[in-house]
Amino acid sequence: MAINGPNGPIEPASMNPETMQSLPPEAMSGVTAGDMKEMPPPSMEGSNSGHMTHMPPDAMVGFSADHMTHTPPEAMGGMDASMMQMMPPEAMGGMDAPMMQMMPPEAMEGMDAPMLQMMPPEAMGGMDASMMQMMPPEAMGGMDASMMQMMPPEAMQGMDKPMMEMMPPEAMQGVTADMVGMMPPEAMMGITADMVQMVPPEAMEGMSAQLVEMMPPEAMAGVSPEMMANMPPEAMQGMDADMMANLPPEAMAGMDADMMANMPPDVMSVMSPEMMANMPPEAMEGMDADMMANMPPEAMAGMDADMMANMPPEAMAGMDADMMANMPPEAMAGMSPEMVENMPPEAMSNMSPEMMQNMPQEAQDAFSEVSDGGLGALDDALKPPPVDGEPSSMGSSADALDSALSAGQVQGGAGVSSDDATTTGAEAVETEDDKGSTEDDSSSLA
Repeated sequence: MAINGPNGPIEPASMNPETMQSLPPEAMSGVTAGDMKEMPPPSMEGSNSGHMTHMPPDAMVGFSADHMTHTPPEAMGGMDASMMQMMPPEAMGGMDAPMMQMMPPEAMEGMDAPMLQMMPPEAMGGMDASMMQMMPPEAMGGMDASMMQMMPPEAMQGMDKPMMEMMPPEAMQGVTADMVGMMPPEAMMGITADMVQMVPPEAMEGMSAQLVEMMPPEAMAGVSPEMMANMPPEAMQGMDADMMANLPPEAMAGMDADMMANMPPDVMSVMSPEMMANMPPEAMEGMDADMMANMPPEAMAGMDADMMANMPPEAMAGMDADMMANMPPEAMAGMSPEMVENMPPEAMSNMSPEMMQNMPQEAQDAFSEVSDGGLGALDDALKPPPVDGEPSSMGSSADALDSALSAGQVQGGAGVSSDDATTTGAEAVETEDDKGSTEDDSSSLA
């Protein structure tokens, strides 16, 4: 079918840039898909946005990548959603960044996944937030890592949850920290563990508390130690217990003290021994009493001496008897006098001789100086059960301490000599004898 030119019909096959440029925009209103297929691609160099605006949507079916390659960027300003919808996916292979920049945002409503898939990665450099916002969620299924890598960070402001849900996991390999930082928090609701797993570790530097807060708990299963290590400390404020429960234990190897200090205390309620065992000792410097108080007793089984040594003394105020009962005896080698002083007396009730014998000497000395409440708890912890119905002979905290230290000597524990232990026991007996003697004297005087 001929194109209605100013001087009469023009055969599509005879068109060239000059002819196209001479045509009034409305001349394109009768163009068909067949006309477009016959039209030499170079002729599109003479087109403008007016020509495109007057072109019937179904004419776009005749467009090819070559036609698109020869179309001036400003001509794309005449595109709309209905025209885009009729475009063959392979025609998008001729797009570039300047053309994309000139595209009206509402034209993106006509995009689909196959079209996006055919687009050269560099064309994504022309995207902006308003264009992204207009894109149908299912179109995101055509994205890949190379396209994502070329996307301007600010374009990510147009992302939402449905779009994120449709993103292929491997496309996330192209995400950068700047892009993550520009993403609306609600978009993170659509992320999955498979997608998180594909995010480059350094991209996590763009995370914030608001972004973390909107992530589905299950998505945390994709976090690695390297990703965790790149997370800004303040981003941890967005964590909750469900998210922590889904975190792989090995991811905790990326934690540090600043990140721990920003963690909400209730998050610690789901910590496991495996998570604790993977945590770097220095990360424990960020612990406080509230966090400790929220820790499950069984999580303490993952503690070791280095972790204990890095714990702020005041954090020990959150300890309880059940937590102490789950503590590996060798972890007590990291105890300090200040930690002993901060520990609630009731936490001592489940201490064992093995725990005592692993304590540094100065921590043991601190135990011998604590208040009666603490020593009473030690009595309960270290007093052996009665034999054949007879009462225990260990009647004081000093006796209990003697027993623990003596056991340490036998088992190669704390460096306390048998003479010291015997002396302590002898002093306790002597005290009892003196007391009995005083009572006899008082009785005879009476």
